[in-house]
Amino acid sequence: MAGLMSRNKGKRAEREVIKLLQPVVNEVYRSLGLEPPVLERNLMQAHKGGCDLVGLDWLALEVKHQEQQQVASWWEQCKRQAEPGREPVLFYRKNNMKWKVRMFGHLIAGSQRVRCPVDIAPEAFLAYLRIRLLKELTP
Repeated sequence: MAGLMSRNKGKRAEREVIKLLQPVVNEVYRSLGLEPPVLERNLMQAHKGGCDLVGLDWLALEVKHQEQQQVASWWEQCKRQAEPGREPVLFYRKNNMKWKVRMFGHLIAGSQRVRCPVDIAPEAFLAYLRIRLLKELTP
């Protein structure tokens, strides 16, 4: 029974993240006169592995909604599952808490940029998503 409840909680979390992201995807694609892709749960992940959400080829999205936070372990899983050319992004939260997003960011050190994992608010990720989509879709 606990396994079923956990799976259902995971499905709900994945749908919740799609509801956050899909409006931005729709907005950007339609502003360019394009049909937006539909973000979906990866129904084959249990059998074939891979990311939790699919729909954008350059993005490797993993979603975790658990009380026992294992962010370092989840981040390692997210990076492993991100195929070459795909950006690993982890959405995670506890019950009754806001989503957090872990992804790679850059720290500026003089003229150098250091790539490292950063935890950001979903609103910051949505701003990044909007800009990244525009970059991906315009020559």
